[in-house]
Amino acid sequence: MSGSADIRGPGTGAGGVGDGFGSGGAGDGDGGGYGEETGPTFLRGRMSTSDLPEALFATGFVGTVGVRYLVATNGRVPECVVTRSSGNRQVDAVTCRLIRERFRFRPSRDGRGRPVSAWIVENHSWEVEADTNEITETTRRRRTRLW
Repeated sequence: MSGSADIRGPGTGAGGVGDGFGSGGAGDGDGGGYGEETGPTFLRGRMSTSDLPEALFATGFVGTVGVRYLVATNGRVPECVVTRSSGNRQVDAVTCRLIRERFRFRPSRDGRGRPVSAWIVENHSWEVEADTNEITETTRRRRTRLW
């Protein structure tokens, strides 16, 4: 009699809508429910074109590397993954290596103020102009040595 069907059935289901006393069960959020969470704060670390392979300076290079990296509870970066290639494997590898070696953060904090790990997703753009003067000087030096 308490089911939602038009006819009586063998069960004793609750049927329609009602007020419950459940505790809420499992959720898929990352909040602790106590206070405000904070994301990681960048403290230091830099990359410059001088960190790139020397061969790029002869030909020039323009590209963007998409990365995803983990900021651990100690503020260091133990993991870095290339999510979008710049088109040059060396540039991609150097970008992640430099992030792991040089970047430091104040770690994320949960609602209770405890440090927690967090992932960061970002792009790093590189632009290296071909150094035609350097090529000419290098070529002249080689010719001078050969003569």
